[in-house]
Amino acid sequence: MVLQGDICNFVEGIHILTSEKGTLFKSPSHDLPLNGIYVFFETGQKIVIESEEHNRIVRIGINEKPDNFPSRIRGHYKGTIEGSVFRENVGWALLESYGKRPLENYKTKSNYRKRNSGGPLEREISNYFSNAFTFKAFKIDHDKLATYEEILISAFSIYYQYRLFKNQLDLGDWLGLHSYSKQNRIKRSGLWNSEGVILIDNSASLEEINIDKKIISNSKLEAVLEDLTQNIVK
Repeated sequence: MVLQGDICNFVEGIHILTSEKGTLFKSPSHDLPLNGIYVFFETGQKIVIESEEHNRIVRIGINEKPDNFPSRIRGHYKGTIEGSVFRENVGWALLESYGKRPLENYKTKSNYRKRNSGGPLEREISNYFSNAFTFKAFKIDHDKLATYEEILISAFSIYYQYRLFKNQLDLGDWLGLHSYSKQNRIKRSGLWNSEGVILIDNSASLEEINIDKKIISNSKLEAVLEDLTQNIVK
């Protein structure tokens, strides 16, 4: 059984790890591993852990194709909304924050992508990435990536929702609150992730959440945290 403390220790441990260790990248770099996991931070997003303020992790991802991690990072910073779901979601949120009502204008994400890919909006997205996002990376074997990503997004989404429900986390004017995703997964989880997010009832305690042990367990959390600690890019 996964208890509150297990998830808290895991998520808080990764925040402390990324605060104390690893290289903070502000753009794609030649120092990145061929395969790995990234965690993104965003200007203005903070989280308090053990009375200390840390940069809050707002996005978790991997390279799905082998040996493609540097290219994956470049695709987020300088690619297109058709090649990066991260960029797609940021672009939509930017339009919504400007009062341009993308849902009314485009109706669907598919139509939004077709009409904006490679256009002026891409430059705004790229500028936002350059000015607002930084990241840290972990060198992880490719055959572990999908499993680790699922565990990370599950745990972080549960943890953030729980702290939001308890008024222990303030997203402030986070751009993600202007996002559009299935079941509002981005807004509700506090992550620029939609796939892999586990939604919880705001009346539940972490002890009451029914978590599939095939996805997340205490032993898996401990193994992932240990591997990340040993392989953060310096």
